[in-house]
Amino acid sequence: MFARAWTKTWIAGASLVALAAASTGAQAAGKDVSLVLGVKGSPFYDALACGAKDEAKKLGLDLTVSAPDQFAADSQIPVIDAVTARGPAAAVVVPTDTQALIRPMAQLAKRGAKVLTVDQTIADTSFIQTQIVTDNEQGGRLAADAMNELLGGKGSVMMITQPPGSAGQDARAKGFEEELKKYSGITYLGPQYQSDDPQKAAEIVTSALSAHPDLAGVFSTNDQGAIGGITGLKQAAATGKVKFVAYDSATAEVAAFKNGAISVLIAQNPKQEGEVAMQSVKRVLDGGKLEKTTLTEIAVIKPGENAKADQYEYKGNCAQ
Repeated sequence: MFARAWTKTWIAGASLVALAAASTGAQAAGKDVSLVLGVKGSPFYDALACGAKDEAKKLGLDLTVSAPDQFAADSQIPVIDAVTARGPAAAVVVPTDTQALIRPMAQLAKRGAKVLTVDQTIADTSFIQTQIVTDNEQGGRLAADAMNELLGGKGSVMMITQPPGSAGQDARAKGFEEELKKYSGITYLGPQYQSDDPQKAAEIVTSALSAHPDLAGVFSTNDQGAIGGITGLKQAAATGKVKFVAYDSATAEVAAFKNGAISVLIAQNPKQEGEVAMQSVKRVLDGGKLEKTTLTEIAVIKPGENAKADQYEYKGNCAQ
């Protein structure tokens, strides 16, 4: 999940006054919009930003994109506070924690911004215009169904995920665990936490294989866990022997899918999420109403579906 975050570059010196005036004019016209991503350098969030930038341009919105250095509340809160100080007409946020982001996002709304969430959400949505998400719990269920099919109904399975607190990751984990209960031949070894650290995910897999030589399947709830997990399989000479189901379709995941290291991808459409976010912003700034939840698509990519993998690959280059 790593590339670069999209941000505006402000010019210093005498032109700052002119820029400030232009910014004030944009806000007055209801066109100044902020997008706060979950973390810098994520293929998923880069693709989401591309969709948002393209759509904002079409809709005449003045979009600024920023992101924290880590997918963590203490890293993201100062970014949101900076957005609040700027006073945009609307802000779309990928909240990195369901609880810790409530206060800064509520403050942003109190300052007059229309606040939307995308990809993730928070526990208190009373001031949120809409939550733009995929059905993450259903995605986890689809992953469990795919795993059962790959293993022929029996075998030991583990999950690599984020520590509790991320709404999307928690929902994927919940869906996966609940759906696995349907399959009596599957032994669930439980979750391991990697905190968006591929090296940690690799270590988790190698340790799991050492403790459970009969490990048959691994599910990762995001691309960082998948990228690290397949590295762990390679280090343990278990590539292909252990079936790997991965959420997301970052470029590295698509390559691993094509060479057989990943068996199934559960893909989202981040570009679509970015587009829908800007369409939703435009609608609410124009005085329209939004549903409390706006769902975007999810796709299961099975062995041999290389063209489908190409279609859903997360592309962070906005020219593509």
